[in-house]
Amino acid sequence: MKSIFDKTKLGNLEMKNRIIRGALWEDLADEKGHLTPELSAIYEELAQGGPATLITGYAFVTKDEQPNSGMMGIYDDSFIPEYQKFTNKIHEYGANVIMQIVYGGFMTTFNVGERTIWGPST
Repeated sequence: MKSIFDKTKLGNLEMKNRIIRGALWEDLADEKGHLTPELSAIYEELAQGGPATLITGYAFVTKDEQPNSGMMGIYDDSFIPEYQKFTNKIHEYGANVIMQIVYGGFMTTFNVGERTIWGPST
């Protein structure tokens, strides 16, 4: 019988156990969505705790569509160095990391009559 601590695979993702930390919004990124020391420290502590995989809080993918303050961002290449360091630190503890991404769309605070809001057609 398999236990929660047995190694497993999810598709091609190898996992040291069956523990996955679900996505939670921490409200700790800076105003542009960049990592802060406090936010990075939370994920490092989580990785040290032994889960196989961490799913980040949601990250916005377009600069002008940030549904909530304190969200992580991933809308341009300026994020690459910090996320490489972030990911490498998590991997040092044998954990995987998956980023949850979001597009603000209809949750925007912009006047929708003044710009295109991307989304599925109805």
